[in-house]
Amino acid sequence: MHNPACNALFSALRGGLLALVALCSVPALAAGKDAALEPYRLAYAATFNGMDINAERELRKIGDSYQLVTSAKGMLGSIIEEGTFKVDGQGIIVDQGYEYERNIIGMKKAEELSYDRSAGVAHFESKKKSRQVKLEGDYLNQLSFQVQLQRDLINGVTPLHYQVIARGKLKDYHFEILGEETLDTPLGQFQTVKVRRVREDNDRQTIMWFAPALNYLLVQLWQQEEDGDDHKLVIKSGTVNNQPIANGGKHS
Repeated sequence: MHNPACNALFSALRGGLLALVALCSVPALAAGKDAALEPYRLAYAATFNGMDINAERELRKIGDSYQLVTSAKGMLGSIIEEGTFKVDGQGIIVDQGYEYERNIIGMKKAEELSYDRSAGVAHFESKKKSRQVKLEGDYLNQLSFQVQLQRDLINGVTPLHYQVIARGKLKDYHFEILGEETLDTPLGQFQTVKVRRVREDNDRQTIMWFAPALNYLLVQLWQQEEDGDDHKLVIKSGTVNNQPIANGGKHS
């Protein structure tokens, strides 16, 4: 039987929960290094209507490319997102591919975004839709914008505004910094920066907490749906540069 609440949770996981990003207790970076590209693997836990959800997020370096993978699993289904990108000589993210798969109570959905740089277009494909987007700017996708958000938080860049190809359409994503907050997690107490997704087209609320001690990676997310249901995701374990995270960002 289709569960709208469960479907909403997994949709949230794809867009923001896993999103998804200087008090460096991670190893010091050499001059010129991009802290947002430090390899990591993070695990999160959530409970929604009594259902446990486990989620992971991992950034890998493969040759001269990077691969960002997010996944979430629960009793009723799973989702996985995977994106590959490079960073050019000017430090601009150049997407190479994006894939998304969801299986909830036997209902499957898949999407793919591929790039033809010579033709200047991105191709979106799903079972029901096929679209093209002209690459007229430094457009990002639903994973790579999260890397750029992390980079901008690290470097104090504002406004936090991104043009994102989402489901074959170009959309504007806006975020605002709400302030700083001390946050208790299973990995200890983190000093965090609190960020809100700004939406004008619906009443969904998404608030994220990023830890400067972890190069502004996501440690907690809270989301309230338009129907009033809410859920929370919190970090439970992880590594940065293969070093375990403990005690609020200090390595064990």
